[in-house]
Amino acid sequence: MAGAGTSPRVHLIDDDDIILELMATLVESIGAEASAFRSATVFLDQYSPSPCECVVSDVRMPGVSGLHLQRELQTRFEVPPPLILVTGYSEVSAAVEGMKQGAFDFVEKPLDGHRFLEKVQAALNLSRDLHQARLQRSARSARLALLTPKEREVLDEVLKGLSSKEIAQRLGLSVRTVENHRAHLMDKLRVKSAVELVRDFLPRGEH
Repeated sequence: MAGAGTSPRVHLIDDDDIILELMATLVESIGAEASAFRSATVFLDQYSPSPCECVVSDVRMPGVSGLHLQRELQTRFEVPPPLILVTGYSEVSAAVEGMKQGAFDFVEKPLDGHRFLEKVQAALNLSRDLHQARLQRSARSARLALLTPKEREVLDEVLKGLSSKEIAQRLGLSVRTVENHRAHLMDKLRVKSAVELVRDFLPRGEH
């Protein structure tokens, strides 16, 4: 198996040792690393994000429940790991509530190994995508940090779709100065056209 840094990692949380052992055996059968915890509190104390991971947690546990764990992960991390909730028959409504609040999926006890692994694989695939998005956001932030305050002002106006002449009027600058700022900021942001600029730097939800 690949090293811990590159292997998919599945964090398993349940106060039932038999269930933990069963889930760990299933997870390891697909080449993923299984980390078992008997409480959500211990997991939270030891957790640090990795590039490909998911969390599988029982809904009902002493102390920190699965839903409480979900809220903690969402509070502590901008992009929390995909969470699969494990429920008994009487707790399905709690799992549905968890999904409404952003949980990835849920599985019922007794576990169906095939369906369990399907959901774990899907959660790991999502985790890879989320990790790439994190890297892209970090790179984007690093490039934006290179801009001067005036270049940032010009960028904001460009992203509104304004021409250099309109930007010059709004900011009290000459058109030539605006064009110079545009050239410099595009060079710093490593884009070659306004289309690339809008695609890569317009805040999400405004495309």
